[in-house]
Amino acid sequence: MSAQAPSLRERQRSRTRADLVNAALTMLARRGLEASTVTLITQAAGTSRATLYAHFPEGRSQLLLEAYELLGHRVLEAAKAHRAGAEDWAGRIRASLVAMLELASEREIGLFYNVSGPQLVGRGARGIGSSTTRRTIADELELARSRGLLAEGVDPEATAALLVGAIREAGIDAALEPSSAASRLAAFEGLLRGLAGR
Repeated sequence: MSAQAPSLRERQRSRTRADLVNAALTMLARRGLEASTVTLITQAAGTSRATLYAHFPEGRSQLLLEAYELLGHRVLEAAKAHRAGAEDWAGRIRASLVAMLELASEREIGLFYNVSGPQLVGRGARGIGSSTTRRTIADELELARSRGLLAEGVDPEATAALLVGAIREAGIDAALEPSSAASRLAAFEGLLRGLAGR
C-alpha cells in the first residue's frame, strides 16, 4: 500500500515553513544573530508575524532551532560528498572538517552554527551534525583499527569525541578569522597522521 500524497494545504504549509527557515538563514548570513528579528525574517519570507507564530508557536527561538538543524544536515551532506572522493580512512574523517570549514566561510552562519546554535539545543544535547559526525568518525576509526592502520592504543570512541570538538573549534576559528582555515586543516591532518603512528 503506497503512502497518500500530501494535500495541497500540507504542501503549502511545508513550503511556508521552509520559506521562513530559509529567510532566517538569509538574515543570519546578512545581519548576524542579534539583528535577525522576527520582523526582518517575516519580511524576507514575504509573510506576517502571525504566519510565523502559526508555524513556530514558540517564535524566533523555535525557528532558529529548525534553521540550526537544517545547517547540521547541510554540513552532513557536504561531508558525505567529500567522503565519496576520499582515498582512505583519514581522508573520510578529514571530509567532516572540510565541510565545516566551507560552512564557516559564511562568517555569520559559521558563528551561528558553532557558537549560538548549540545554546538553542541546550546543554548536554548534541545537534544532528555533531552526533552524526561523531558516530561516523568513530566508525571510520574502528574500521581502521580493525585493519591495523591505527597506532596501538587508539580508542575510536574517545578519539571521535575529541575530533568532533576539534572540528567545531576549527569552524569557530575560521568563521572569526577566515585566513585560519588552512592552518586548522593542516593541524587536523597532523592529528590524523599521529593516529596512524606516522
